[in-house]
Amino acid sequence: MKRTIFINSPKQSSFMRKSLILFVLFCIGACTSVLWAQNKVSGVVMDKDANMPLIGCNVVEKGTTNGTVTDLDGKYVLEVGANAILEFSYLGMETITEPINGRSVINVDMYSDSQKIDEVVVTAMGIQRKAKSLTYATQQLAGQELTRAKDANLINALQGKAAGMVITPNATGAGGSSKIILRGNKSVYGNNQPLIVIDGIPMNNPETTQLSGEYEGRDGGDALGNLNPDDIASMNVLKGASAAALYGSMAANGVIMITTKKGRDGAARVDFSSNITLETPLSLPKLQGRYGAVKTGDQLSLMSWGEKIADNDKKAMDNVNDFYRTGSTYINSVTINGGTEKIQSFLSYANTTALGIMPTNDFQRHNMSMRETFNLFNNRLTVDASLSYITQKATNRPHGGTYINPLTGLYTFPQNGDFGYYKKNFETFDDSRNLMAQNWYTSLDDFTANPYWLLERVQAKEKRDRVMASATAKLKITDYLNVQGRLSVDNTFDKFERKWHATTNINWAAHANGRYRQERFDAKQFYGDFLINFNKTWNEKWELNASLGTSFMESKVQNTLLDSDKLGLIEANFFVPENINGNGNQRMSNPHKRLNSVFGTIQFGFNGMIYLDVTGRNDWASALAYTQNYSYFYPSVGLTALLNEIIPMSEKINLLKLRGSYSVVGNDVPAYITYPMDGINLGQLEPNTKEPFSEMKPEKMHSMEFGLDLTMFDNRFNFDVTYYKTNNKNQYFTIDAPLASGYEQYYINAGDIQNQGFEASVSYRWDFAKDWSWRPEFNISYNDNKVKKLDDRLADGVQVGSGAGYRFMLKEGGSYGDIYGKDLRRNEDGSIALSDKGEIMLTENEVYLGNVNPKWQMGWGNTFTYKDFSLYFLIDGKIGGNTISMTQSYLDSFGVTEETADARDNGGVDIGNGQKMDAQKYYSSTSGKEGAKGNYVYSATNFRLRELSLGYTFRNLLGASKNLNLSFVARNLFFIYKDSPNDPDLSVSTNNAWKGYDSFGLPATRSYGINLKVTF
Repeated sequence: MKRTIFINSPKQSSFMRKSLILFVLFCIGACTSVLWAQNKVSGVVMDKDANMPLIGCNVVEKGTTNGTVTDLDGKYVLEVGANAILEFSYLGMETITEPINGRSVINVDMYSDSQKIDEVVVTAMGIQRKAKSLTYATQQLAGQELTRAKDANLINALQGKAAGMVITPNATGAGGSSKIILRGNKSVYGNNQPLIVIDGIPMNNPETTQLSGEYEGRDGGDALGNLNPDDIASMNVLKGASAAALYGSMAANGVIMITTKKGRDGAARVDFSSNITLETPLSLPKLQGRYGAVKTGDQLSLMSWGEKIADNDKKAMDNVNDFYRTGSTYINSVTINGGTEKIQSFLSYANTTALGIMPTNDFQRHNMSMRETFNLFNNRLTVDASLSYITQKATNRPHGGTYINPLTGLYTFPQNGDFGYYKKNFETFDDSRNLMAQNWYTSLDDFTANPYWLLERVQAKEKRDRVMASATAKLKITDYLNVQGRLSVDNTFDKFERKWHATTNINWAAHANGRYRQERFDAKQFYGDFLINFNKTWNEKWELNASLGTSFMESKVQNTLLDSDKLGLIEANFFVPENINGNGNQRMSNPHKRLNSVFGTIQFGFNGMIYLDVTGRNDWASALAYTQNYSYFYPSVGLTALLNEIIPMSEKINLLKLRGSYSVVGNDVPAYITYPMDGINLGQLEPNTKEPFSEMKPEKMHSMEFGLDLTMFDNRFNFDVTYYKTNNKNQYFTIDAPLASGYEQYYINAGDIQNQGFEASVSYRWDFAKDWSWRPEFNISYNDNKVKKLDDRLADGVQVGSGAGYRFMLKEGGSYGDIYGKDLRRNEDGSIALSDKGEIMLTENEVYLGNVNPKWQMGWGNTFTYKDFSLYFLIDGKIGGNTISMTQSYLDSFGVTEETADARDNGGVDIGNGQKMDAQKYYSSTSGKEGAKGNYVYSATNFRLRELSLGYTFRNLLGASKNLNLSFVARNLFFIYKDSPNDPDLSVSTNNAWKGYDSFGLPATRSYGINLKVTF
């Protein structure tokens, strides 16, 4: 066999080497081309509202799955194609797209956008819905609204920031209650405040003790004010009954949905904040120093209607300013969060210490919270558990009214007396009793006392411990079906103690040896629910979102009282229960209620254009036991049309939505009305005097609303307006019973209270220069309240509150909050009518004097940013309504105000027709408890600079990823306009119908200080 052997010639070998080299070079070139086709892009994403790096922002190459998330500094790095477009997205913020265009560094500013079209928001029962599909009005508030300029009660930080939300703080300083009203007062004796919901679970918010007149009482605090604002991620205000219909009778007055922070996947992050503010009085009565009390020997008279002593009003105010101290509030908070894909953790601790402007008034609170989230079985099962413990203490919390109030003696002290002496010698030794006795310039009465005696010898202490725990388990069965169960407990334990030392006035402490009082208030709530949720879209056109569930809520309150009162103490000033001279036990109330419910909601959507909502709920209420009405059903229906999807429009319009809804919702009633219970008082049976109400019906609120939402210019411009009307029927009242019935009173269902009005808000984000932006936000609301109908048996009206000659009355044709009292009688020419003896005459009957509720409310917030600088200010105001100043009335009667001194300087008070009346005679007839009440009803219209913040963020000041933000903050800096002597927004009580009533309440304060935030 012949073999042929090929031998490469030099030319062939050279060709092959060249070919191999060319092939390698081709491969290298191809790879190089591929490499050069990729661009590495980096940058920083900023949350411009908070002026902080945005952690966890999604950065994706549009049209691909290539993406990343920002780190703790808000930084990102991503390799993308040469012609790529980057998309930046974060829940609750406007999505931003940026083309590469050859850039390697792209920095982005993100803005929160409550009207974002495709945003998913949390609604009733924690159910998530697209914002564009909602058929009712909501307003979302970021957590930073609570933390920018902190208040000891977090809800006060929201004043002026939500359309239609009226917040009335109690004039009791740090830790005091605040009342929240959405869309007007609706119930006479029932609850008027919205339901507070935390992560989908109703919060226990029991009614605590409040001042109910001008005499003794106290502010027992509220539940919402206990929370730590740094734990809150956002709030969603569901204003109408339609929005809250799934919560049933608990939420007839709307819902404030609170979403708390939880752990995130990634390295641990530590946030520390410290807020330090100082407080000074903002609105004090104007006192005179020109006239003193009548002096007989060394004894001064009670009132200052004596001779002129000087021309120095400054001295009078010096006494007041010397009495008040500069208050201070310290709020420190630290949070830690982090975790893995399977487990995320969140821990927080906060402490609040407040030294009030009134001496000896101290307040301290500690908040501890933890939250764990578990993602199990390939994220099919999510378990979320949280635990919070709150403990707080208060000493000498101020209260309004004329009893046991240091301010009465402070403000009425005569200027020809030595106030400093009574400050240093507020007590002297009484040889006859062998104890220290109160020392004052006049004999002791039920109105005035030595302020320093009250601060040191009539002290009150209170303590609250609160535990909240909840657990949620959610199982994903398919992509469109899941089930969820939740359980929670919310227990509050309050203790209160007050000691009256011997020689306190007998109207306050009836026994010569003093008085001792203990109160115990325990409120417990157990809640659970179970939901089945279905969410599916067919053919990218038809949407069906449905939920079916059941829930229960059980609440128990045990309120007990131990008070020596008229029994007295065996030994003076020895304050223990064993020293009470008899059985001082009084059991006040122990209501126990349960509410069982089933509910369902279904939403149909077509092509992203039309959405129809239908809900229904049935409640079984133990409060309506022994009646035929313990079970009641209420529905709601709503429709939304996205006109920009239906009708071709300019690309500048991102959203144009019309919406409308109608609902019927019940309002819960107190326990034991249908079957009243006997009580125990001082160890003896106290029989019930009210007839059982076996025909009682639950209050039912019929509510409708219509609204329009508009978003334009790439979501920079947002506008919404809502008209609403509610009619709350089946109000319950008590009336006098016939003698033959054997009862003193019985209940009836009657009445129809209507609220109608509108709410509107508008905002715009303007980037008007490089690194400069301005975001103005304006909200306005109007509410008109009418008592449409009362029962014929209530022809004279219904009293819902009274104090010092004023009565808050409900009358058919009137409004909730109407003020009645006696006024000056006048002649036809407007002059004051006098009797034959020349005495001022008052009207024989009480007349209408005004209404405590404003008609209009508005707020204008502005956020400016320049690089790392930020400026925020808020101006808010109210138009209409009236406020009552019993403080001014009493001070006029004592002759200590500038007004009374001016009248004396001018030769008397002009009463019309050129006549003048002696100042003392005039004010003795028109002021004080029995005076002309109309003289002390003022316009409540006011505008103020509510909030101010100026800050700068130091990047990486303490090392990589360690930023520091330092801000100057202030609240209530000054009034732009105010016509009343008191702050119209404060009140001595948060009881129903009480608003804008001032009777020696703690004055409004301005606060200013520093807010420090550090991220590690």
